[in-house]
Amino acid sequence: MKKIKKVLNKLRIFFEKLISKIEFKYFLPYFLLASIAIFMAVSSYYYVIPMYHGYLREQLEIKSLKNKIRIDYEKVRIFKIIASFNSGLPEVKEKKVANLIFNMGERYKINPALILAVIRVESSFNNFSYSDRGAVGLMQIRPVTGLYLIKKYGIKSKKFNYNVKYMEYLPVNYLYNPSLNIKIGVRYLLSLLYEFKNLKFALFAYNAGPTLAHRTLNSAGKSAKLSYSGSTNRLFSDFYYGYYKRVKKYFAIYNKDIFTDNPAIIGNAYSE
Repeated sequence: MKKIKKVLNKLRIFFEKLISKIEFKYFLPYFLLASIAIFMAVSSYYYVIPMYHGYLREQLEIKSLKNKIRIDYEKVRIFKIIASFNSGLPEVKEKKVANLIFNMGERYKINPALILAVIRVESSFNNFSYSDRGAVGLMQIRPVTGLYLIKKYGIKSKKFNYNVKYMEYLPVNYLYNPSLNIKIGVRYLLSLLYEFKNLKFALFAYNAGPTLAHRTLNSAGKSAKLSYSGSTNRLFSDFYYGYYKRVKKYFAIYNKDIFTDNPAIIGNAYSE
């Protein structure tokens, strides 16, 4: 015990002498800097960082709220366009159709104004329209085409529990279901946009059929520069001055109606 006390006493004397020789005025600036650094670190940890995180959360909430407002606004605008026609559907179903068109536009990156424009020209929003060529419903889908697309893309319907394996064609009453009709029509239009990489030719294929569209384009050569007035391309000429002009006109109108504050455009894949 006495030895430990001796050692501790020697250490105390040593440190006292060492401290007496140190001139603290040379260490004062470093001491102040260290104190400031510690203060800044503590302040950041308890005040600055929580405030910054709070600011980020607030910005995310504002962005989310703005997005919800935008979605609601655009859905309402789509519904008003549909409701301005005699669709033959109750208001509840018209709202579901508006939601579906918006959601498919968001999911597949296709402008809902284009979907609306095609429906306007194809059926004037009459859900129960039937053409002399056997095309049915809002987007005028033929039963054979509808069955083919359902098989190809695995399109499901909550209303119909069908087994396409044993079907030769899609029953007409299936195509009178607006949700299924639009799901098929949009996927069909989207596939043509990817196939032809051109809005004009994709709409031509939608209107006249892809086989006839390819035949017409091939007859024009690799450049695919069809003459709108040439007698050899009368089919395309009629389409251009009729169907395409009307779709383009309604697309511009609906695009403006839906996206008043933030007009959307068709991307490069839909170029003419």
